[in-house]
Amino acid sequence: MNLVQAGFLFGGVAVLLPIIVHLLNRWQVRRVEIGTMRFLNEVIRDGAQKRRIRRWFLLLTRMAMVVLLAVLFARPFVAEPSRRDGDRLRVILIDRSASMSMPGRQGRLVDDAVSEATKRVSELGEDAKIVWAWFDRTVEPISDTASRLTAPKVVSGGTNYQAAFSFARDQVHANPTSVADVVLVTDLQNSGMRDQLIVDSDIKFPADVPVHIVDVGRPAASNLAISNLAVPSTRMSADRRAVLTATLFNFGSLPFEDVPIVASASLGSRTVRLKKTVQIAAGQAQEVEFDLDKLSTGTWQCNISLDVNDDLLSDNVRYAAMEVTKPYDVLVIDRNRAITADIEAANSYLVAALQQGTQSLEQVASDDKEKTSSDKVNGAKRRAPGRFTPRMIDLEQEGFPRLSADKLSLITVANAANLTGADIDRLEQFANDGGRVLIFAGNENDVGNKDWVELWDGTQLAPGEIGKPQSSGVSPFRISSFASGSSMLEPFDDPQHGDLKRLSFHKILPVRPAKSTRVLAWFDEGKPAITQHSLGRGSVVFFLSSSDSSWSSWTLSPLYLPLVQQMSAELLNLNGEGPIRFRTVGDVLLADRGGASGSVSANAGDAQLTLVSKRDADVNGDGTKPESAPLGKTFDQAGFEQRDEALYVVNTLPAESDPTRVSPEAISERYGLSLAVVSENSILSTVSSTKRVELWPWLAAGFLLLLVAEFALANRTAP
Repeated sequence: MNLVQAGFLFGGVAVLLPIIVHLLNRWQVRRVEIGTMRFLNEVIRDGAQKRRIRRWFLLLTRMAMVVLLAVLFARPFVAEPSRRDGDRLRVILIDRSASMSMPGRQGRLVDDAVSEATKRVSELGEDAKIVWAWFDRTVEPISDTASRLTAPKVVSGGTNYQAAFSFARDQVHANPTSVADVVLVTDLQNSGMRDQLIVDSDIKFPADVPVHIVDVGRPAASNLAISNLAVPSTRMSADRRAVLTATLFNFGSLPFEDVPIVASASLGSRTVRLKKTVQIAAGQAQEVEFDLDKLSTGTWQCNISLDVNDDLLSDNVRYAAMEVTKPYDVLVIDRNRAITADIEAANSYLVAALQQGTQSLEQVASDDKEKTSSDKVNGAKRRAPGRFTPRMIDLEQEGFPRLSADKLSLITVANAANLTGADIDRLEQFANDGGRVLIFAGNENDVGNKDWVELWDGTQLAPGEIGKPQSSGVSPFRISSFASGSSMLEPFDDPQHGDLKRLSFHKILPVRPAKSTRVLAWFDEGKPAITQHSLGRGSVVFFLSSSDSSWSSWTLSPLYLPLVQQMSAELLNLNGEGPIRFRTVGDVLLADRGGASGSVSANAGDAQLTLVSKRDADVNGDGTKPESAPLGKTFDQAGFEQRDEALYVVNTLPAESDPTRVSPEAISERYGLSLAVVSENSILSTVSSTKRVELWPWLAAGFLLLLVAEFALANRTAP
């Protein structure tokens, strides 16, 4: 027996008090002989003997109460062995990648995995802590109990063992006093270890935590997959033939013969469909082309599908998209263009910049089968149209045209100082209806509007509170910085593309931006240089200097053309990845990133792109989703998804089509795990510990009994 507060035992010295009281009461008794009572001596002697015995019992009772009270405050306890399942922690990770949709014993492999995981719960006591989680490329904790756990209907993600073991490691570290183990239920697909962007040694999995790897996979699988679907370009001319190229691979051990393959392209209710049959030997790849001929303008959603009954259905269809379009119409407007040469120059500069950016037809359509013989004579290069088709309008002579946001892509205001109030009202209506407007500041001409700043200030097109044009003095204004993450100015991060800080301006338009306005670039002293804000369903970009040489010499710089092109493209959603963006299942929707042009594959967004995106998300929010970034949307299944102004094309990871398996020992070696040995019965082991059983309730009950006995003896015993 042990004591919690042994010091209270010194209180047992108080046992002397009852003895002292007893002796004092005894000394106060005085014997007196009375003659008339001599005949009662025998009777009195017998009663005195009984009282003497009661007094001794009363003394012993009081002494026992004092001793028992001292022991009670010392809190004695008895240590005994106990089984504490509450100190057990089991982390159960269930694979829900695309390969888990293969047929299994109870339906799909993921259904078998749920059944196996549920069995691992019954091996522990009811008070053991169980942490459930699904995993594919990411890990999703499960709040449901084992009795209610059901397999998801759609499993289409990629396998990532590193993510699963990192989650398990964090759970173990969060419960340092628990005896933990990990159960991983998977099909042992080798693709889960192919990712080379993550250093496996960074996992640092605890060596004393056993890992049980439960295999529910198929020893052999028959799978014919579409591993890639390529389109000529995400944006192509209506004069080009649309050719889809599908790459097929037979991952099985037997050949596939006469397999129907269908290519389909849809634009609203219009659909173009072609069908072929293929024969692929075991372990071989094959490319299949579908010539859809020339397509009408619009965003076409394409897919290629296999009509085959193999073990993995998720890779029997693959998606892509392309925008068939003509150059975007751009209207460059000004008033009194013929009054001065400067106004004429402002329009000419803009039109020339918007007309540039063409490239040779051979560069963009080397695979076009309809090149005419005249294109090949003497190596001549037929020029393909650029992204924009600009048209100049003098509002004074031609009047303000009828504007339609559906038919007109972009309006560029060469000189804001030359517009009237009626012109501004029409532009505001155009933007509210969904139009895009690019505005440049400038000087008023001799017959123009002298109070143009006051006219623009307070309008919806203005980026905020506008001040009078400000001259630089001796030192010119320069673009000192621009917003990070801006797809408009991101190319200028590369010095090879030019340094915007080299541009100089001797006059600018000062603006105090409104809260809804985003500043994309700043002059010196934090003065806005380029702003963008939404207006109704449209958007407005304001360049706070002139488009000609009246306020600067930037029109002579090589940066003039690319900057005008980038500002115009930003308004038309052509910067960055553009209006068509490729993702894979499991990707998180992030801020726009710069994308490459040219031939685009439906594989874009494979392991490397995806992990870079997730790394950026973790950096922005330390592993969480920052409120300032457009996160929170995960692409859960393949197909098309329209978000804002972008069409996302989502496909499964091609690596999931490969059923090649890996051994548990290889996984253990790769990630530094300690595999549980089945023979050592580690699953059923209990936590070895002792339990402290305190005795104070029994001592308190004994004290109460003695108190009752003391009260009874004291009343029956005369002094």
